[in-house]
Amino acid sequence: MLEIIRKNAASWLMKFILGAIVVVFIFWGVGTFRSQRLDVMARVNGEKILVEDYQKAYNMTVERLRRMYGGTLPESLFKQLHLKEQVLNQLIDEALIRQEAARIGLRVTDKEVQQVILDIPAFKRNGMFDPRLYELALRNAGLKPADFEQQLRQDMITRKLQTVMASGLYCPDSEALSYFKYKNAQIDVEYIKVDSSQCTGAVNATDEQLKQWYEKHKEEFRTDPQIKLKYLLFSKKEFEKSANVTDAEIKAYYQEHQDEFHVPEQRRARHILLTLPKDANATVVEEKKKELLELKKRIEKGESFSELAKKYSDDKVSGAKGGDLGFFSRGMMVKPFEDKVFSMKKGEVSGPVRTRFGWHLIKLEDVRPARTKPLKEVRSEIEKKLKDKKVKKLVWDAANKAYDTIIEMGSLEDYAKTANKKLRETDFFSRKNPAPVLGFNPNVLDLIFPMEKGELSSLLEVPDGVMIAELKEKRAPYIPKFEKVKSKVKTAFISEKAYELCKKRALGILELAKKKGMAEAAKKYGLSVKSTGLFKRTDASAGGKLPEPVVQAALSLTMKKPFPEGVVESGRSFYVIHLKAFKETNDLAKFKEEKKAIKAEIRRQKAATAFSDWLKHQRERARIEIVRKP
Repeated sequence: MLEIIRKNAASWLMKFILGAIVVVFIFWGVGTFRSQRLDVMARVNGEKILVEDYQKAYNMTVERLRRMYGGTLPESLFKQLHLKEQVLNQLIDEALIRQEAARIGLRVTDKEVQQVILDIPAFKRNGMFDPRLYELALRNAGLKPADFEQQLRQDMITRKLQTVMASGLYCPDSEALSYFKYKNAQIDVEYIKVDSSQCTGAVNATDEQLKQWYEKHKEEFRTDPQIKLKYLLFSKKEFEKSANVTDAEIKAYYQEHQDEFHVPEQRRARHILLTLPKDANATVVEEKKKELLELKKRIEKGESFSELAKKYSDDKVSGAKGGDLGFFSRGMMVKPFEDKVFSMKKGEVSGPVRTRFGWHLIKLEDVRPARTKPLKEVRSEIEKKLKDKKVKKLVWDAANKAYDTIIEMGSLEDYAKTANKKLRETDFFSRKNPAPVLGFNPNVLDLIFPMEKGELSSLLEVPDGVMIAELKEKRAPYIPKFEKVKSKVKTAFISEKAYELCKKRALGILELAKKKGMAEAAKKYGLSVKSTGLFKRTDASAGGKLPEPVVQAALSLTMKKPFPEGVVESGRSFYVIHLKAFKETNDLAKFKEEKKAIKAEIRRQKAATAFSDWLKHQRERARIEIVRKP
C-alpha cells in the first residue's frame, strides 16, 4: 500500500481519497472507515440488519458484561463465548419476533413504552419521574434514550408474543403432583474424589518419552502468526502542557451539566434478615415472621438492634456490621425494601417486610437529602475532563497533519527525520499477546494484522495516544524445536499422564466399590468416603459439597441402580458416587398449599419451551442471509 501511495502521491484524486480517510478517522476513530457505513450484516425475510445496528448491539452487550463483572474483560473470553455470533443471532431472533407480531396484529404503542419508563424507580425523584434523572442514568450506562426505548419496545413486543403463545397452555393436577414429588424428593449421596494432582508424583518422564510425545503433539506447540511494526507515537503526554483549561470553561461546563452533579436522596439503614427457602409453605413463612416480631419486641424493650443483627441475621455480611447497609439511593435495593426505607422516619424500626430474600426488620439510621454538588467539590473532576478532551483533539490534529505529510513524502522514516520525531519499533507479537503500546484493542489488531510488509496503517488510537505504523516484518507460524519448548512439553506430558492415571484409578475404585462397598474401596487407595446428607433436586451443588455435573449424575441414580456406569468427571477430578438413600415426599397438605404456584411454574416452563421451539421453527423456515460474518 505504501508503494502505491508513493507512486500516486501527486495525484489530486489520491490526495482527495486520503484526505477523506483521514477525516473519517479523526472524527470516528479506529475501525470506523471499514465498519460504520450503512452496510448490510444480514437479511431476515428481506428485512435488513445493518452493520451499524449490529455494532451498536455488540458494544452494548460488551459494556453490559463489563459493568456486571467489573472492569476489563479479555477479548479471548468473548471469543470463547462466541459473543459476536450470539449478538447476530439475537438480532435475527428479534427480527423474526417483530415480523410475527406484525403478522398477527400485535403492537406496542408509544404510550405503553412511556408508561413502563415512568414506572421505573431508578428514573424517579421523590416518587415522580424526573426526565433529567432519566437522561443522566442512561448516559452513565452508555446509552442514548432512542436506543434504550427501541430495545425496551422490542422486549415488550417479545413479552406480548410469549403471552399469546402461553395463553392456551394447560397443567392438570396429576402433572403438578408429579412435579411436586420430583422437586421435593431428597437423596443422600456418598462419594470418593480422585484428583489428578494426587497422581502427578507417580508420573516419570525421560527425555526419550518426552521427544516421542512431542512428535505426536507438535501441532499443539505451533506458534501464532506474528508481526513487527515500526511506528510514530503522538502521545497524550506531549500535549498536556498545551491543553490549558480556564476558569470560565470550568464554570460554563458546570452550569450546562448540572444533572451530572446531582446526588439523589440517600438513606442509611440496618436490617435483620430471616431467609425463607424457595419452596417455603405458608406455615414456614408465618413462623419466620413471628420470629422477627419477637425480635422487634426485644428492640422496643431496649435491646440493641445492632447486637441482635449480629446474632440472628441470615445476611452474614451486613450482620457482622450490626446489620448496617450503609447509604443507598432509590433503585439500589429490591422494591418492597426500598419503598419501606424511603417512607420511614430517622430512628424508626419497621415491622416485618417481605422480599424475595425473606423477612426483614429495618431500622432507619440517617438521611442525606438530595443535593447538587457545589462547583468547588467537582472542580478538579471537570478540569480533568475538559483537559482530556483538549489533549485528545491536539493529539489527533497533530497526527492528522503528520499523516498528510507522510503520504506526500512517501516515507515514515523521512518524516521522522524531518520532524525530529523518534521512530520506534515493536518486538514480534501475536494477536493473543499484542505489543504493550497497542493495548488490548481488537479493532486495532483487526486493522494491522491483514497489512502487508511496507504497508502504512491508518491513524490508530492506542492507550497512550495516536499511532501511525508501518508493518516492518511478518513471521509465519512455525513449530519450534523440541529443545526450545522442552519445559512446556514436560508439563503437558505429566498433566496428560496424571489425568489418565487418575481416571484409571477412579475406575478401579468404582469396580471395587460395587463389589465390597465404598468404605473398603476408599481404604485400599488411601482415600476417604464423604456424604452429602439429604438434599433436594433443586440444590444444584448439594449444599456446596459437589460440582453440578456430579449432582446431575447422582440425580439419575435409583435405589435399584445406585452406582452409575462410570466415574463422573469435573475439571481434572473424578468422582465415584453411590446413592445411599432416597426419600420421597407424600405431604398432600403441602401440595395443596403449593399447587397453584407449581402449576404457574409448569406453565412458565411450557411457555418458555413453546416459545423456544417456535423460534427454532421460524429460523428453519425463514430466508436468512448472512451477508457479512461477525
